[in-house]
Amino acid sequence: MVMLKKGDCEHCGCFYRYSLWHSGFGDNSYAYCDDCGMLALLNYSNEYVASLPSPVDKFGEIESSWEQLLEPCPCGGRFRKGASPRCPSCREKLSAAHAAGHIESQALGARGWTWQNSWSGIYCVAMNDPVNPGSVLQVIDPILKPERTKAKKRWSLLFSFGR
Repeated sequence: MVMLKKGDCEHCGCFYRYSLWHSGFGDNSYAYCDDCGMLALLNYSNEYVASLPSPVDKFGEIESSWEQLLEPCPCGGRFRKGASPRCPSCREKLSAAHAAGHIESQALGARGWTWQNSWSGIYCVAMNDPVNPGSVLQVIDPILKPERTKAKKRWSLLFSFGR
């Protein structure tokens, strides 16, 4: 279950729900879709993610060299460095500076904590899914997996029943 907090869009004024994630605690890097703003979390416990070229900043936004290694977003967009979350209602890019007000006011048990004021730091957000209320627009480990060639099994090489 995801704990959803409340924010407001500076473009359309609609309220939305979001979940705030700390990449260091989650042992991941992340990227947003350049079209719908969906969050892609890339967990380092996944063998494919762990085999990617090591980023300079391991717990934060992906490096642009990783973009080509990721599957497309289900909406048809691409997960890219520099993309940002979008309002679920109007789909406009959200401002990290505007979001600071509601993110900092809802930070539980973190007196004096300040938001990083960017979508590329150690924190990332997953927006509520307008189609499936109570869940978030997020995908885990959308890595393009390499094709594995099927090797002939040893027994089929030793025993051939056909000509």
